[in-house]
Amino acid sequence: MKPAILIVDDEASVREYLSSILADNYEVTTAATGADALDLIRDEVFDLVICDLMIPDMSGLEIMARAREQRPDVDFIVLTAYGSLESAIKAIRLGASDYLLKPFDPEELRVHVQNAVGRRLLRSEYEARTRELHSFVTAISHDLSGHLVSLRGFARRLREHCAELLGEEGRGYLEHIDSSAERMERLMTAITEFAKAGAASGEVEFVDVNELLGQVFESFAEPIQQKDVELKVEPDMPVIVAEWIDAYRIFHNLVGNALKYARDDVKPRVEVGVEENPQHHQFYVRDNGIGIPREDLERIFEMFGRGSGHAVPGTGLGLAIVRRILARVGGRIWVESEEQEGATFHFTFPKLEPRPEQLAASAREEQDR
Repeated sequence: MKPAILIVDDEASVREYLSSILADNYEVTTAATGADALDLIRDEVFDLVICDLMIPDMSGLEIMARAREQRPDVDFIVLTAYGSLESAIKAIRLGASDYLLKPFDPEELRVHVQNAVGRRLLRSEYEARTRELHSFVTAISHDLSGHLVSLRGFARRLREHCAELLGEEGRGYLEHIDSSAERMERLMTAITEFAKAGAASGEVEFVDVNELLGQVFESFAEPIQQKDVELKVEPDMPVIVAEWIDAYRIFHNLVGNALKYARDDVKPRVEVGVEENPQHHQFYVRDNGIGIPREDLERIFEMFGRGSGHAVPGTGLGLAIVRRILARVGGRIWVESEEQEGATFHFTFPKLEPRPEQLAASAREEQDR
């Protein structure tokens, strides 16, 4: 089955020209107005919408915003004249896949369309595999968790009713059984979280990073107080557009690691800051802890990849979860560190599009200018 493409342009000659170029490889539908386009998007599924930015009844930005209310995953290529390049760039920032400047040649159009449809196909395959992995891990985790609960329950009964018969050595064995089962439960929880990290869990929203960090620090109140940790956060941290749980998991994991791997011979310090650029926020979490050996700087982001040379307990999945979340949203993470010199984790978080109603408001403001 051919990929389905909707062309939206008020000029019949443009619609016909685009259709003639794409008809051999795609199922092409056309619309002359924004209202007609939105009706078609509501009733049919399109792999791509090619939309002019200047449509008489509504702007291309508003068409894209309203379309996302009905089909959040629909992809757009916007068409614009050179004089409207600024609007095209804004469309990209609001979530369009690509833009084309008029006039363009047929081959240029084919390449842009092929790339956009290809990205959508890859994304769909990734999401399907993520759902499959999540379902598999959830089923296995549920099954194993039941056995672990039974194992710990019988160990507890033995300890309560047969402690004297077991003797000191036998009670020691029971403690090993119970602690091993507890570690397995934590591991299964971490694996489930890893599977979840590859799939979006809800709508994006405005997340105040200052408020979020306050919640993260509150969750670590006990170790922060016990270790007398110095916390330093840059003033005026940004408000980002993200799923709240994604942002919380990232900062919670990185701050938790900074606390966990603190040195005993210096006052622990954790710093959080950000650098801005037009495409993304670049955050950092810096500590003065035990640091990471050079040979482990890449391995720590892999599943079960843990730094060598220390015995700090953990599952080895925390940073893999963070990397998986960031990969899903289009960000990345890396670390700079030397042993006994602390570590600085940098990660980029894209300046994502707001929710559809926020997009529509932004588009209406652009049209009113």
